[in-house]
Amino acid sequence: MARNHDTISFREMDQKFLLVKDIDIRTRITIERAGFHIRQDDNAMLVFGYVDQEAGVSFELLCAACVYDDGEVSLEPTNKTTFFKFRYGSFQGDMVPFTDLDLLVPFQDHVQIIINGYEAPEDVLAVRNIPELDPSRAPGFPDDIVVFFVKEGYRNEGIWCRTVGSDPERHLVQMRMLNEPIAPFGRHVGEIIDVALIQMDDGELKAVAVL
Repeated sequence: MARNHDTISFREMDQKFLLVKDIDIRTRITIERAGFHIRQDDNAMLVFGYVDQEAGVSFELLCAACVYDDGEVSLEPTNKTTFFKFRYGSFQGDMVPFTDLDLLVPFQDHVQIIINGYEAPEDVLAVRNIPELDPSRAPGFPDDIVVFFVKEGYRNEGIWCRTVGSDPERHLVQMRMLNEPIAPFGRHVGEIIDVALIQMDDGELKAVAVL
């Protein structure tokens, strides 16, 4: 079933070829201005989804496309000299996986460059692949997690932090603070902190920094 990308788990988009159907006029104009060929009856685009640690879920534009009433898909030639990406939330359209391997052959070299350029470290992937943390993630930014700062004498405070590594031996995650706490915790935006993943009494997994 086709869904808009902001209603889909990042796991269904990461490292996937995706067909975005029923694109709007703004997206059509963007495709054309990016230097890609688009015909009058094109109503879709082919993209490759991936996660950029700094910019979040992103979609490399591969070509414009037409989805016909019978479900057949026609792809336009790709622009092999241009790299253009859409960011999460920057376009509208119904998204479905695209798995026609024969039609995907011309895009493999382009996509491999994206895969190599945005490959995350294994310890970051390990945290990204914990589904129990999904309720704590920022929409479109799988590595950005709300961390609860805990310090005696102060109220707990939720701070957005970005995963930069993990230490399995100490069962800790290294995260960079993305915003400044209100309380004087002695930690500041940009600092790397150790974070524990703790299962709460209600069964939810939370990221906690005990200061």
